[in-house]
Amino acid sequence: MNTAIHMLSTISRSHADHRGRTSHDEPELSALLYQQDAASAKPPLGFPSFVEGPMAWSGKNGVPFTSRVLEFTPTDVMEVNRAIDHFLGLGLDGSEVTCENFLLPDLGPRLKDCAADIHAGSGLCIIRGLTPTAYSAEVNAIIFLGLASYVGGERGVQTSKGAMLTHVYESSTWTVPRERRHGIHTNSSLPFHNDMGCEILAMHIRSCAAQGGGTYVASAATVYNAMMKANPWAVHTLAKHNWPVQVSRRGASPFILAPLLGFQSGNLIISVDPNRIGPRPGVADGRIPALLPAQKEALELLQRTATAQQVLLPTRRGDMVFINNWSVLHARDSYQDDDTASRHIVRLWLRNSELGWVIPESMKTPWEASFGLKAKKIINRQYAVEPMPEYMEPKFTNGSAAFIIEESDEDEKDIEERRHLSQLHPARFPSWQR
Repeated sequence: MNTAIHMLSTISRSHADHRGRTSHDEPELSALLYQQDAASAKPPLGFPSFVEGPMAWSGKNGVPFTSRVLEFTPTDVMEVNRAIDHFLGLGLDGSEVTCENFLLPDLGPRLKDCAADIHAGSGLCIIRGLTPTAYSAEVNAIIFLGLASYVGGERGVQTSKGAMLTHVYESSTWTVPRERRHGIHTNSSLPFHNDMGCEILAMHIRSCAAQGGGTYVASAATVYNAMMKANPWAVHTLAKHNWPVQVSRRGASPFILAPLLGFQSGNLIISVDPNRIGPRPGVADGRIPALLPAQKEALELLQRTATAQQVLLPTRRGDMVFINNWSVLHARDSYQDDDTASRHIVRLWLRNSELGWVIPESMKTPWEASFGLKAKKIINRQYAVEPMPEYMEPKFTNGSAAFIIEESDEDEKDIEERRHLSQLHPARFPSWQR
């Protein structure tokens, strides 16, 4: 195995940074009372007192964190190029690429080692050594899908309209104000979160920002251990089945009640997006309940603890990053583009049917929307190989990851406008459909 193992650097940031978190000068009274409950010193029922293993890593106090970085050699790059030529020679649609037709006899086993490390090791893997500018946008997408198929063969649906590839990007030509866009389509910082519903978060870094835009990660196990030691009441709060998680279902409740923390089959599982919990900003219809004081304080403590344990991923242009979305929280710094550099990441949601974790039933609703029966009913799956030329304003703007909606909230006017835009800019908005 010629995998190169590198040390990921750690950088501390102030707990007072602005990632969209709500600050509290003093803990809420109910939270204080809950902290005094002696029973909360024990873990929630079915949870361990302490989580051990390779996923319990930390960046605190400058301790280096070792993660798998599979760095391609020139020979490896040649193998990828042969795989591209073979696949293109089959005359298939780009969305049909799999590990069975994107042939990597030498690299394939090493990519599967990365998959094993994602599920049973550190929870992270970076693939490095390809240059995006050496390929067209379409071929870049094929390479990403081909390599990713060895890590996770199932792809998750990211929107109810069938989006399979999402571009995390901001265009200077978009006219919709930032405050009315999803977080991933702005240059703002994002708090520590998970892409709710995703098992493996895969990101292809097509290009980097002129300034900022760093991706930070934190081990859920280490955050759990730290909170169990200092604030066990908050762990109990996160594990309660009473968090209002936003969903969008026409004619039904716009939220479900679910825990943000679970423990299943020996795995600690976290699924939290602060911007998807509680009422939607600017919508005061009372349909989604407000968070309890203890819940607000627990979320704040989660952010502080994750920040204290964070690791900065030393990513470069061309890197492909794979993250266990159940065991690793991620966040983003704000950034600035200029005329010479702009941040552009392509995102996949993946699942490995052999290595994938068992998901608690109480946390399964977002997952079902991406990988379950609801997702399988979406016939027209879209693989946009380039960013959208015009930004279509969403019904609701919160959700750090631009979360999936379970049923379409678009009316006929929305659909007709989208169809019209695709006809106006067919060359600038290529997409494979299945």
